[in-house]
Amino acid sequence: MTVSAVVLAHRRAMSERRKKIQLGTWRGLVDATEAREHVKQLRRVWHASYAAIGDAAGGIRGGTLRHLVEGTTSRDLPPPARITADVSDAILTVTVDDLADIYRINPIGATRRLRALAVEGWPLSEVVKRAPAQLAGLKKLRAGTKPQITVDLNRRIRVVYEDLIGTDPLAAGIRRSAVTDIRNQARKDGWLPSAAWADAIDDPEVKPWEVVRCSVPSCIHGSKDERLLCSNHLDRLRERGTLEGLRAKRNSEVLIENARFILATDPPIDPETEEIDGDLLAERLGMTWDALEKALERAKINLVTLRETA
Repeated sequence: MTVSAVVLAHRRAMSERRKKIQLGTWRGLVDATEAREHVKQLRRVWHASYAAIGDAAGGIRGGTLRHLVEGTTSRDLPPPARITADVSDAILTVTVDDLADIYRINPIGATRRLRALAVEGWPLSEVVKRAPAQLAGLKKLRAGTKPQITVDLNRRIRVVYEDLIGTDPLAAGIRRSAVTDIRNQARKDGWLPSAAWADAIDDPEVKPWEVVRCSVPSCIHGSKDERLLCSNHLDRLRERGTLEGLRAKRNSEVLIENARFILATDPPIDPETEEIDGDLLAERLGMTWDALEKALERAKINLVTLRETA
């Protein structure tokens, strides 16, 4: 009797599984949450379809990814709690650049990049030479009137942006009049600099300056404009004309938040004890250790707990 292809495939899979178990490399099923969120992000940011993501992940069916994210309502099945490690790994490796070059995606990141280059004085003609791309198409894209662009064009614009952003167009030989004209246009149209988006330039749901911290070292709030100041410090700058000598007005809750942020991002560690250096932490908060210690006591928290909750 002939053995079916399905049976043979199952035997091969079981044999491979046994070998991996013996070698200690078998991972079996893993939590599906990370892969599910990654698929959601690809769909939300780039408007990628389940089928396109599945193809980029090595041929996973679009219906499988839909079930991973949404479940199967027709059969009253919720999204799976666990999936195979191989499927999870394949999904998590997918980026927008893995989609087909001709696949059409959300253009907002490319639009923001072109506008940020304009803010610095880079004309579209220079992007056209480096990309290359059609000038008329880039004009529409920068104006925000193109609903979609290809993955390939998005990649080319990103490469040019990374090469040029933060550099001086005058030093590159661009005519001063051209640089002045594009900067004036960017100012007139309210286009935003690169710094407005931090690392979220492609995310359509992020608002300008939302993910950028206020430049005052002890402040944990988001900035509002290219001066990298939050609303509070912007108001004080307008009132005083300077922030020199200004001490932050902080209540205990904000002080604890500031301390947690420092401990989470760049904790001051005493190299001898490998514990938090209270004096250095207080100094970075703009106060003495005695004052910080009293604030911690009032909040009924100590440095150890503070670090654990950072």
